[in-house]
Amino acid sequence: MNNRDDFPQRVKDILCERVGGKCSNPGCRHETKGPHSDSKKRVSIGQAAHITAASKGGPRYNPNMTSEQRKDIENGIWLCDSCAKMIDSDESQYPVELLKMWKSMAEYEQYRAINQKANSLETNCGFENRKNVACRKTKEALDNLHNTLQYGYEYWKLNFENRFKSYDLENELDNHWELYRTNLEQIYTYEEKQAVLYATITEYALDLGVELCEEINGYCNLLKFVYQSDNCGLYNNYWRCFFETLSKNINSLINHKRTIDTLLHQRYSA
Repeated sequence: MNNRDDFPQRVKDILCERVGGKCSNPGCRHETKGPHSDSKKRVSIGQAAHITAASKGGPRYNPNMTSEQRKDIENGIWLCDSCAKMIDSDESQYPVELLKMWKSMAEYEQYRAINQKANSLETNCGFENRKNVACRKTKEALDNLHNTLQYGYEYWKLNFENRFKSYDLENELDNHWELYRTNLEQIYTYEEKQAVLYATITEYALDLGVELCEEINGYCNLLKFVYQSDNCGLYNNYWRCFFETLSKNINSLINHKRTIDTLLHQRYSA
């Protein structure tokens, strides 16, 4: 017996069309519809995902919702298969408020596309005021930074956590730098992305409000660390200090990120 409150096909089709067939995750936005090699068929790598679970025990399940509410379009978001699996694998990282923000952002992007609006969020039109622009740009900047930090943390766990301690890591990087160079240079872009976030909240501080700015500053403060360098390449403990700081503060960073996402959604929706 199927106890799931699945979406009707009509709801699935509308969810897909409202975002132009693209994944609603702002960090993804991949196309999900395309042609099959058979001219009579199509390929679909997207799905109508439930924001709150379709059945008891599922991610973000809300016992106070009725069956009709669970399969209503308001409880759905269009995602690619990978992102749909991702949001259900770690529900605390992808709460209801965040998914609703993704949905709203994706639908607005498609609204601008079909109305031949400029893609830049600088335009201040009746549909979106400056406050909402501030929320969107801050969310984008924070997501870019956080995704890089999470990648850095997972890279450290996979390659260094159980293999090297303290100064051993410095020696490993000195002796085998080319093995790690590409990945570390990618992780190092977090500094540029942090600068973009700072610039964004400086520009929109009055629109974001004191609470949000303080939360974002608290997030960034968790990334501060001191390292030593002789400036001639013989000694530099930057990466050891960076990974020590990141691994120590990763849970706090995630909690701050969750709080900021909630505050951004509330301010955007107000």
